[in-house]
Amino acid sequence: MLQSEEVKLSFDWAGLELAGSLHLPLVTRPHPAVLMAQGSGPADRNSNGYFVPIRRAFIDRGIATFAFDKPGCGESSGDWQDYGLEGRADQLIAAVELVRNHPAIDGERVGIWGHSQGGWLAQKLARRSNGFAFAIASSAPTIAVHQQILYDSEQTIRNAGFDQPAIREALSLTRALLDAAASDTDFGSISTQLLEPASRNSWYSNYDTIADAGEWHHAKTLVGAPHEPLRDLKDVTCPFLAVYGGLDTLLPPWRGVEESGRALAEAECSDVTIVAFPDGDHRMQAPDTKDFVDGYLDLLGDWTASRAH
Repeated sequence: MLQSEEVKLSFDWAGLELAGSLHLPLVTRPHPAVLMAQGSGPADRNSNGYFVPIRRAFIDRGIATFAFDKPGCGESSGDWQDYGLEGRADQLIAAVELVRNHPAIDGERVGIWGHSQGGWLAQKLARRSNGFAFAIASSAPTIAVHQQILYDSEQTIRNAGFDQPAIREALSLTRALLDAAASDTDFGSISTQLLEPASRNSWYSNYDTIADAGEWHHAKTLVGAPHEPLRDLKDVTCPFLAVYGGLDTLLPPWRGVEESGRALAEAECSDVTIVAFPDGDHRMQAPDTKDFVDGYLDLLGDWTASRAH
């Protein structure tokens, strides 16, 4: 296990101060580096602990990592709920410039790893204009935002043991909320017209509802901007790794394997790897133990090292 040092860095973006940590292996410099992008929801630079073993897989192979607190989390100013995919992508572009210009980093060997929504961002940023040396999308949907929300709603109610009529009711609510978000309906209106009537159903306690005006604001921000993952994948120009867990219920994993494969086959880069771990969930962990599935951390470290070094 390589020793490392943590260097705290911050950068200005759109009037915010975003704070993060650069973890440097204690080996000969300059280092290649990985920018780590969290999934959805509030998260600090450690992604609430999820990043720690993943970071170690990179550091042990002589690769530095950088991650920052989302706006309003940890030491960063602002509010993460104000930003959808485009805002997050802009934040990551600013972060990678910070990393590239650090004296301990080889700016030509900087890549990105992203999980879930962060994987969407890895797909988006692994294009010619951003100049990444490599990119990894872990549990990244190949479907659009509204399709992923519908899929998640269906699987959540189904896995809670409800029958098909209940699933149809939940999906009807989800579609109505998506339409309301597209038309910029206010939170008070969706609470009265949609959420309160739906809350009388037995399945509603299992539904990933909208709790307050802040969550509704974020939902509108997220679904309001167009996002086409397959188009992004067709434009990838750097070495690219896509990883899926076969037990993922937030996205259709085997469809992701097939669709990402077809899209990446049209990309300029021929260095493409797609891996599925049949026993992995959305976080690439075993559902019963919450340990990372065998081979996942080694895959991340070894694949990246072979490109970064």
